[in-house]
Amino acid sequence: MLTILGFVMIATFLVLIMTKKMSPIAALVLIPALFCVLVGQGAHLGKYVLDGVGDLAPTAAMLMFAIIYFGIMIDVGLFDPIVRGILRFCRADPLRIVVGTAVLAAIVSLDGDGSTTFMITVSAMLPLYRRLGMSVVVLTGVAATANGVMNTLPWGGPTARAATALHLDAGDIFVPMIPALAVGLLCVLVLSYALGLRERRRLGTLTFEGADDREPQPEPTDETETVLVGAGAGAAEAGTGRLSLRKSGRAGGRPTAAAGDGTPDSSTPSQAASDSGAESAVLDPDRATLRPKLYWFNAALTVALLVLLITQLLPIPVLFLLGAAIALTVNFRDMADQKARIAAHSENVLNVAGMVFAAAVFTGVLTGTGMVDEMARTVVNAIPDALGPHMAVVTGILSIPFTYLMSNDGFYFGIVPILSEAGAAHGVSSLEIARASLIGQPLHMSSPLVPAVYVLVGMAKVEFGEHTRFTIKWAVLTSLVVLGAGLLFGIV
Repeated sequence: MLTILGFVMIATFLVLIMTKKMSPIAALVLIPALFCVLVGQGAHLGKYVLDGVGDLAPTAAMLMFAIIYFGIMIDVGLFDPIVRGILRFCRADPLRIVVGTAVLAAIVSLDGDGSTTFMITVSAMLPLYRRLGMSVVVLTGVAATANGVMNTLPWGGPTARAATALHLDAGDIFVPMIPALAVGLLCVLVLSYALGLRERRRLGTLTFEGADDREPQPEPTDETETVLVGAGAGAAEAGTGRLSLRKSGRAGGRPTAAAGDGTPDSSTPSQAASDSGAESAVLDPDRATLRPKLYWFNAALTVALLVLLITQLLPIPVLFLLGAAIALTVNFRDMADQKARIAAHSENVLNVAGMVFAAAVFTGVLTGTGMVDEMARTVVNAIPDALGPHMAVVTGILSIPFTYLMSNDGFYFGIVPILSEAGAAHGVSSLEIARASLIGQPLHMSSPLVPAVYVLVGMAKVEFGEHTRFTIKWAVLTSLVVLGAGLLFGIV
């Protein structure tokens, strides 16, 4: 009964948020509370919730101060040269911008922290998507999938958990997986190319006339819309470029996104340019919060913070707390300015922290009632004995839904050891099981139980349901490609 109710609870939650019948926060709180009562454990709801909150409180604290830190870095212009460089490379081409999103997310993911990756990627790329009228859900989907592949780094979390659970060396797990993961990253780049091509066809041919004066731009033909875009810079001499949209769609009018195709943002570039949201500020070379004289200090502070994150000399929440305090004090000496900067980012802080604590209710009930254990046991027991010699493949396939439906801790410490024991009975080594357990990470990073995903959708201002509908199919495809590559190379 617990198994059935567990799967029904998760399915109910996903259906409600994907159909926009409930907000994610409301669904994360009310659905598990209802099912806790249905399983006859309503009297323990308070304990389950507090246990979940206790587990996620450090994560919530980390996200709160990380948002403030990177928000300040955006305000003072740390990422403006990155945006300007991307503009010059992409030349306002939607295809290049989407591919650039994947590359940037993959590179930043080397720090091993999903929240940091999403903050930097969204900060750098969102202004381009908004200004050009591109679908922002493409940004969130590509960034999450790229980060999912890179999340398998030994210091990223899953590999360390698998090594701990099975008493193995993290290097022995990860190093042989590099070829398969490289194929997975290539899959993400191919996917981003295809999605960028679709955006280019939807919007038309875009040119950025001020991106590189050394290369002549073709004369615009047909109907043209022009949008001013500040290039942004950390130095005083930032310029302004012009975006020309040459509509090159099919006969019969400008192509539009079909309903439900994952491109909900169908605003034209001229409409997007008129938006006065915070995401446009990173491109404004004249904003009052710029601190060009402190650029290298802020760059050094950020690099030092990322190095400390990787080396884990201090807990991550403490690092971001200290970093936010230093950045705020050095860049904004006046108390009123400090309050204004905190207030400017309070919406993102509240949204993300609220999501994390709401998710604590979901995970607390799922774990406390025993539903997650029963679900895992039922699925593992249902594996036929004939599949025993292929337990590594089974583990890889199971990792895709299980790392989406539960936390990494629950999967790696609860299910992977059981799968390893079952595989050992048929001669499958624990190393193969451990490597196969990493297959589902591209999808895991879009799980409603991963706090970092709320940073991604919150900063991009994308509905979680829209992100889920768009991303799931591509993330599953990427996971299957990694699994196929692992089989081809004899890794799993």
